[in-house]
Amino acid sequence: MLDHILGKPSANVRRIQVLVTILATMMLVRRKRAPWGLQWLARMDSRRVSMWKATLGWTTALYLFRHMDDLLGLNAPEPLREYYSRSFYRATWIFTALDAGFWTAMTVKPKILRDMLSLLFTLYYLVYTDRGIEKVRKVRALITIDHLRVSWNKGVDNPVLRFVRWMHSSKLTVHRTVTVPLDSSSSTSSELEPVKCHIMYSGDPKTFALCRSVVLNYPGGGFVCMGPESHSDYLSAWAEKTQAVVVSVDYAKAPEYPYPYAIDQCYELYRMLVQTNGKCIGLQSNRQSAPLRIVMAGDSAGGNITASVMFRILESPDRLPHPQGIIFIYGNFNMDIRAWMTTDETRALLEAPANVPLDSRASHESLTSLVGMRDHMHHVSPLAVTNSDDGYNRQLSSKRRGRRPVYLDDRVRVARKQQQQPLPPNVGYVPLAMTSSFTYFNDRILSPEMMRAMIIMYIGPNRRPDFRTDYYLSPRVAPDRLLERFPPVYFMCGEKDPMVDDTVLFAARIRQAKQRRTQRRPESSAQFYIGSTDVSEDEDNNAHYANGQQLPQSLRMSGIPPPQLRSARHYHNVIKVKLVAGMSHGFMQMYALLPESKRVANLLGDWLGELLDGNWKEEDEDKEEAGQREPVAVAARYGLEEVSTADMVHRRGHGLADPLS
Repeated sequence: MLDHILGKPSANVRRIQVLVTILATMMLVRRKRAPWGLQWLARMDSRRVSMWKATLGWTTALYLFRHMDDLLGLNAPEPLREYYSRSFYRATWIFTALDAGFWTAMTVKPKILRDMLSLLFTLYYLVYTDRGIEKVRKVRALITIDHLRVSWNKGVDNPVLRFVRWMHSSKLTVHRTVTVPLDSSSSTSSELEPVKCHIMYSGDPKTFALCRSVVLNYPGGGFVCMGPESHSDYLSAWAEKTQAVVVSVDYAKAPEYPYPYAIDQCYELYRMLVQTNGKCIGLQSNRQSAPLRIVMAGDSAGGNITASVMFRILESPDRLPHPQGIIFIYGNFNMDIRAWMTTDETRALLEAPANVPLDSRASHESLTSLVGMRDHMHHVSPLAVTNSDDGYNRQLSSKRRGRRPVYLDDRVRVARKQQQQPLPPNVGYVPLAMTSSFTYFNDRILSPEMMRAMIIMYIGPNRRPDFRTDYYLSPRVAPDRLLERFPPVYFMCGEKDPMVDDTVLFAARIRQAKQRRTQRRPESSAQFYIGSTDVSEDEDNNAHYANGQQLPQSLRMSGIPPPQLRSARHYHNVIKVKLVAGMSHGFMQMYALLPESKRVANLLGDWLGELLDGNWKEEDEDKEEAGQREPVAVAARYGLEEVSTADMVHRRGHGLADPLS
């Protein structure tokens, strides 16, 4: 327990904990009077035996026998030692205890007794951490929809946790639920039920109806649970930060409503929102009203749905206005769960620093470190994620100071003479590399069993999809014709997230698609005019502009520049990726426990403001491609450590998961 409070598993800490417990017991036994709490045993004392001392000594002997491996340093190595930052590791300890406690009491009735026992069992599993971890492991092995919903909805269902969430939420002047009827005529589902939307606004209630800025949020929850109320803490912070209307969609959940029902609902809501110019959610709409400025945002499964809605907007014959931008927060962009990356995927990840604008220098050194990490043979254990994951070798080498560990590639005696496939320039070696979903197989938040279960329930009984081609399920495989027309896209993800590779590769694919279009059609609007959002494009748009015709006001979100103003300085490809060091999946759900979550929420609020106002920060792409940009390791304003793709993999290799400052 002590090492979890400190936020870093340590054999020395556990040894000290055992010694301190034994010494404290010895000091108590030397007392003549029984300590408080054991006085009832003192009444049973005889002339020869002190009952309370015998009981305390027997209990201590059992404790010592049980923790003899900790005392002698014979315990197994801790695989999560170098995974997380201290604060995130501490938060996962609390969340694991909560899951174990709530699952233990989930069948108890009535509800008031279940709520109390859930918290009581949580306290038990906080003290007896190993039992809580084992409980969670066994439940996840055969997890059900009821277990998922009990675990992920506990922050809303339990009154104590709901009060804690409310205490950490920003104060809103408008917070209500609106039911929006939907049109099923153009959807792939037979009939769409009305969708509930949670409306949040922190400005003057009198100005609510006049607000033209909307944050359209599709909350995550593995496609099966967690509505807007489970995200209300950071959504209210967004409303306060941006002074925009935050619309969080409570879309239908699987398995009751399998794929693509939620996508149809969310797209139809977007269509209703732009066609009524906000009237469907209570905003003022008349001929004098300016068009809405909409930014879409989604986390986890909500990121998958957000990307799918964008695909529907691009492919729809309705010619709907594009959103001002999109923010993905540790989105699920690939349902093809595989252990090994293909050669092309590995090369794309190795070349990501040149294809994704990250806040660090894209240099040959970072490429070298990236290759070094992906070489699983250059470790003592082939499953290691850092150079510190040496198994028992670390314990043995502590007695043999100065001796370098023997890596797997040192043991190879025979190598194939066959020539490998020729490699691209600047990439000298493409190793056999695991995907991040398997690299972080032991993740405490998002396990492979949970991912498989959620995907099966989301797909439902009626489909056998091809995850490698169906981009509505795996947005990462979408064709360039769609990706090149995306609005500005910002990505936020944890460095140790099982989905981090897909985040980086999806961002790289969007960037590459836009660059190819720019090379193919230099005059096209694949580069973005600062302060505008285009409508759905087609081949005749340029001809309309050339003739001096303008699009109808109802189809425009903001002004599109006339041809004479279309110089290079007015356009910019805006794709931003930030990887938060030492974090895994779902850190925004730890808003009340994790200080970094509040800093991320503030940073995301700034991103939303940039996109809504069209004032996103331009970067010098020439310097970026030439590797001349200065690396930015810490966002000073929020104290968030950001890592590039290469730094992410470099940190895996050197165990640099330090606390965020």
